[in-house]
Amino acid sequence: MSESSAPALDLSKEDELGWFAQLILDIRTAAPALEPLLVGAMARNLLLQYAHGVEIERITADVDFALAVSDWAAFLSAREALLACGVFEAHPTVLHKLRHARFGSIDLVPFGAVERPDGSIAWPPDGVEIMEVLGYSEANAAAVTIQLPQHQVIRAVSLPMLAVLKIFAWKARHAHTQGKDAYDLAVILRNYLNAGNTERLYANFAHLISDNFDFDRAGAWLLGRDAREQMSRYGTRFGRLVELLDAVLIEESDPDGRLTLVSKLTQFNPAKGLDMLSALRTGLLGSEGPEPACFHGKQAS
Repeated sequence: MSESSAPALDLSKEDELGWFAQLILDIRTAAPALEPLLVGAMARNLLLQYAHGVEIERITADVDFALAVSDWAAFLSAREALLACGVFEAHPTVLHKLRHARFGSIDLVPFGAVERPDGSIAWPPDGVEIMEVLGYSEANAAAVTIQLPQHQVIRAVSLPMLAVLKIFAWKARHAHTQGKDAYDLAVILRNYLNAGNTERLYANFAHLISDNFDFDRAGAWLLGRDAREQMSRYGTRFGRLVELLDAVLIEESDPDGRLTLVSKLTQFNPAKGLDMLSALRTGLLGSEGPEPACFHGKQAS
């Protein structure tokens, strides 16, 4: 079963998520018509740590939501509704960042009709700050529904589409973010089979179980395959997204290249990082199975 066709993920008994459920309740009380999509590290935590017991080392206090809006006025109206309830306050300089009185910062990322042709947004009023939102519409359409404590429900990006967003984010901002997107991508790559996909592998892709079978490589390939399926099923720009993702992966999985992303995926084992990235690419491109990458022993930079 693909992530997109999975039933709702029930985390309603996870008492540790009580604070997050209250945050969602506060958002829905202030703006009942708002349908936020959970993205970023909190989505990663719910889908891996809470759902499947995957240990997460990189902790973040921020919560990121993506909002499908018809225009900038709709985004600003939603923002004002949250501020008017008295629980949130504005960031002094960043339009899309708010602070909850008890639970820290939240980011509100608009996408949809406010996107420019290249899949980015230019924040009003002066359009100086540019943000990449490629893949957000597809992620929204392929979202996973998660049940939380206090009878709250949130829609979250699926793991395949989170990997897609992380690749685009890496390309756009890796020089300024100290590898956090690479870390998140690495966690997804290493744990995708453990996130409810092991039985799928043996049931549907038994041809991969051979003498040179590698668990991480197979998981990376399946992740790429599922990302391809979800972008194809839920988007109207499938070809363009695959082309752009492939351009990033070709550059980053070139054994004679700088291996910048590879060095962040597995700091002490660049051959393993290259292998997973290459397998991800073969799945994304529709290959029937991953092939081991050729690593020449070059020092990653």
